[in-house]
Amino acid sequence: MKAKKKLVRLLMVLMVSASIFSCSDGEDGAIGPAGPAGVDGTDGVDGQDGTPGTANVIFSDWIQQGFGDEPIEQANESFDIEASEITQKVLDQGVVLVFGRNLSTVAEEAIVTVYQLPYTFSFNNGNRQIEFRHRISPPTGNKATGVITVLARNLNGNDLEDDVTLINEYRYVIIPGGAAVAPSSSGKSSSVDYSKMSYEEIKAQFNISE
Repeated sequence: MKAKKKLVRLLMVLMVSASIFSCSDGEDGAIGPAGPAGVDGTDGVDGQDGTPGTANVIFSDWIQQGFGDEPIEQANESFDIEASEITQKVLDQGVVLVFGRNLSTVAEEAIVTVYQLPYTFSFNNGNRQIEFRHRISPPTGNKATGVITVLARNLNGNDLEDDVTLINEYRYVIIPGGAAVAPSSSGKSSSVDYSKMSYEEIKAQFNISE
C-alpha cells in the first residue's frame, strides 16, 4: 500500500515538471562578439586607353596633283579627287581634312613638307601669292561619289605657270560622326577644332600611316 502511494506521488511530480518545462520559453542567449573583418581583395589592373576614333577614321593614300600640263597660262586652275567615303552625313556631322605635301631634294637630302589646306604661299614681299584651297561636294543625282576639288589661284592675278607644283601630292582624312569632345578648363565640353592641329598631331591622334 505504501509503495503504491509513493508511485502515485512520483507520477504527480513528473507531470507537474513536464507541465512547467512545456509552458515556459528559455531566455535568449547573449550575442557573441563580432568576428574579425575579412581581407580586402586586390584591385584589378586598369586597361590602357584606346586611341579615340581610330577605328572609324578614313584616310587616303597620297594622290599625285592633277592640275594638268605646265605652264598654266591662267590665274586659276583645279582638279578633282573622287572620294566615295564622303556622304551628306559626313558633311553634316563629320570632319573632312585635306593635306598637301611637297617633296624636294636639298643637298641630296629628301625634304618633305606637309600643309593643311587652305594654304597660301607668299613670295617677294607679297608680290607673288599662290593660294591652295579645296571644295567638297557630296554624291548627288547622277554623281555616285563624293568629290574633293582642289583649287590653285594666283592672288596677284598673274598666270600660275608652274606654281601649282608647290604642292606635289594630296591626301584626305575623314573623321565621321563629328569632332571628339574634350573637357575644357571650366568643366564644360567643347568640340575639338581639328583644322587648328598640325599634320603630325592628326597622325598621332588617329594612328595614320604614311
